[in-house]
Amino acid sequence: MSLLNSKFDIVSVDNPMALAAIAQVLAVDSPPALGINGTPQPGVIPPGAIIEMNSTGKAVLASAVDVVAAPLTAKMAFVTLDGNTDLSGAFVQKLTVLAGGFTMLTDQFVAGAYVPGAQVSYGSGGNAGKVILRTAVTQPLLGVVGPAGLDSVNGVLQVIVPQGAGFAA
Repeated sequence: MSLLNSKFDIVSVDNPMALAAIAQVLAVDSPPALGINGTPQPGVIPPGAIIEMNSTGKAVLASAVDVVAAPLTAKMAFVTLDGNTDLSGAFVQKLTVLAGGFTMLTDQFVAGAYVPGAQVSYGSGGNAGKVILRTAVTQPLLGVVGPAGLDSVNGVLQVIVPQGAGFAA
């Protein structure tokens, strides 16, 4: 379950008669060690973050690769419904993720001039797992900014994430 103060939300699905996407449950790679009293410690993956599977099938923050120069290194992007930053997520260290086919509101984005219809990707390095504006065809395509765009008052970005996100367009 997401934190009560999380700004992440799924606001629509592609087909109201279908599920939002392919839901998966992925264990977190390298979860934090238990605290001194054996209490679970929060991780670093918040709700609404973009993740991918590593080579052992575990969840890590997604880090963009050059999908033109090395197309076979591109990985499918998932969006976390719940993170491991709250107590329940820290306890189980598993994430429920969706692989597209929905529209979301997320606070996991890098500041930019987001206008409806603009293509978005996800960052790397310090911006891994966060939505960014797509500025080159070498960046993976996550989706497009939704009609509500950026709500700067509430600090959320609406993103339409199609099925198969994370690969070249």
